[in-house]
Amino acid sequence: MSQVYSTNLMMLKRALYFGHDADLKEAVRVSVLSKYFLEPLDDVPHIWPDDVQLVLLEYHGDAQAVLEKVNQILTLAKGVAIYLLLKEKNADFIIEANHQGVTGFIECPSEVFNILSILHMQDRRQKGKNGNVSALFSLKGGVGCTALATNLAGHLNTLTEGRTVLVDMNMPLGDTALYLNMEGQRLYTLTDFVYNLNRFDENLVYKSLSRHESGLYLLPLPSEVTELDSLNGELIKTIINVLRRYFDHVVIDCACDLSDLTLNCLDEADNIVLVAEPSLSSFRAVNTAIKLSQKLGYLKESLKLVVNRCNCEHDDMLEEVIASLEVSSVARVANDYLGFNDSLKEGRLLNQYKPESIVNLQLLGIANMLHNGSVPLELQDAQNSVSMFKRSKNHHRPKAKTGWLSGLPGLPDLVSFFSQKKAKQSTALNSAKTSAINPSNAAGNV
Repeated sequence: MSQVYSTNLMMLKRALYFGHDADLKEAVRVSVLSKYFLEPLDDVPHIWPDDVQLVLLEYHGDAQAVLEKVNQILTLAKGVAIYLLLKEKNADFIIEANHQGVTGFIECPSEVFNILSILHMQDRRQKGKNGNVSALFSLKGGVGCTALATNLAGHLNTLTEGRTVLVDMNMPLGDTALYLNMEGQRLYTLTDFVYNLNRFDENLVYKSLSRHESGLYLLPLPSEVTELDSLNGELIKTIINVLRRYFDHVVIDCACDLSDLTLNCLDEADNIVLVAEPSLSSFRAVNTAIKLSQKLGYLKESLKLVVNRCNCEHDDMLEEVIASLEVSSVARVANDYLGFNDSLKEGRLLNQYKPESIVNLQLLGIANMLHNGSVPLELQDAQNSVSMFKRSKNHHRPKAKTGWLSGLPGLPDLVSFFSQKKAKQSTALNSAKTSAINPSNAAGNV
């Protein structure tokens, strides 16, 4: 049974490290500590631990010694992922190590702090998948989906070193080009892409798509609404699968509906990001989306909840409602209307306009969650009074009767859920006031 190691944010997997470079070892530890507990070893254990999921070995030019260690490990633990940390390059050694069964190679020091991205992408390729797809979705408009999509795409573009594309599916009139200050330009649109589907290769894709000054690629909607008539669900699915072959991350700004086009976006998404704000109507929309995802057979793990425009004050009622939704990955974004609005006026992303702001750091954490499945632990200190990311705990949420959605209040009951909480608070307050005014009555009642 796999052993896990607890942290404040998530459960860690076990990784073994072989090597004697203390500085490199510490850099690797910091790079992977949001997903892996790194255990340094000098020698390969005679009895291999069954919970090890990753092995990292230093390579300093000692080819024979490293290859012998690789053979020892693969003899004891078939299928474990082995990555070599290359402090120097040797083409013959890399070819031989690859033949021996090494999973991948990490150049040091240039790629050390991108280890999680490298591991994640290699894992997807082995499973026959290419780039990640994250679809931002809400059944209620006005919760900030487009602002989040554009700014998250900007962070993902940095994480993937320019291999991220933002797709506008918020029909009929998307705003991604407006948010990126590209609306007046001649843009290569979704329908242009469809017309050239059969001609695309790697060079044509990168040359054709419009690109923001930050390096982010954009595939916007056409300005003529009539051009959308040619689109259907199957075409959208094909577009997404073509894009994920050439990009490490595809971000989709979905429409606030349940059309065939939107559902096909959700079908293809690795991450379905449900966007809400702290309001009854918004959580009711999230509730509906979660129930729909269950009926459509989406993986529970693919659902992510982002609560936008959160206030700094802790709200027990809000936390209880969020817990009742039983979404394992919940992120919060602080309410910074002025920051978003000013960056929009300047035509710049938040990571350019207010890079040190709490909101920007929170968005960076969410981007890491979407791309690597983790959040950098160093962001914990930057959260201050706003909780940025939490993994829901069983003891923090109502007990489920049956099934993973059974603890969730039904759609009509969500209103009464709020009303009952308010009524209890009001009753307690009135009782306290009565006791303060007439203490003798309070004593008599006792």
